[in-house]
Amino acid sequence: MLRLFLSSLIALFFTACLSTSSILLAETKVPEKLDESSILQIAIPVREHGYSNFDTQVLSSNFELETFIATVEAQKSWNEKENFLSSLTLLPIDFKEYNLLLYRMTETSGSTVLAVDAPRGTNKHVLIEIGKDKPSMGTADMAYYALAYKVAKSVDDITFDNGIKKHVIKNKALNIQGKANVPKACIEWYDGCNNCGRVGTAGDVVCTERYCIQKGSFKCTKWKEKKPQEKESKTEN
Repeated sequence: MLRLFLSSLIALFFTACLSTSSILLAETKVPEKLDESSILQIAIPVREHGYSNFDTQVLSSNFELETFIATVEAQKSWNEKENFLSSLTLLPIDFKEYNLLLYRMTETSGSTVLAVDAPRGTNKHVLIEIGKDKPSMGTADMAYYALAYKVAKSVDDITFDNGIKKHVIKNKALNIQGKANVPKACIEWYDGCNNCGRVGTAGDVVCTERYCIQKGSFKCTKWKEKKPQEKESKTEN
């Protein structure tokens, strides 16, 4: 009888320990860390008067980048235009995987010094903190600053926090339907939420960025016109 009682007591002890361990393991959760390859800073001049010509934007294709560069090349109010453009094109961006983020800031004094922290957060939501050092006696001219990043399309958004205000930039995701299952002869279409089209000689896909709760059906809205010889051969047959 005593042996049976001791056996039951030992079994109860191990069961209690096992249950406690299971609870502890269930509560232990490894926090998600940001993969450094998800967002990489591109070294461009931090301050430049020419930055007054554009606003914060996300470029998602070679066509958009080429259009942006052509626009900048035609502008005159730049101090180091060539330095800026060469910095953007020094390392080619694979726009199938990444976007180019240009984040622009305006300060009321050219004496402002920015301290930009390394990106942190998760692979979906990135946070970049920006510190500002404003001397008591600074210049009274408007100053324009910019930061450039190569951002993976898998990132949902990037938040810039200057301690006073948080600026959330929505990233442009890879449009799967825009890249696949679209007939080659279709040059403009509705993907069930946004309007898309092929642009440039490379046929890059550009879509609107409308948010939709429910997606509709795919519909081609414009087909590539057939050449005269193709029409004639079809008529003869």
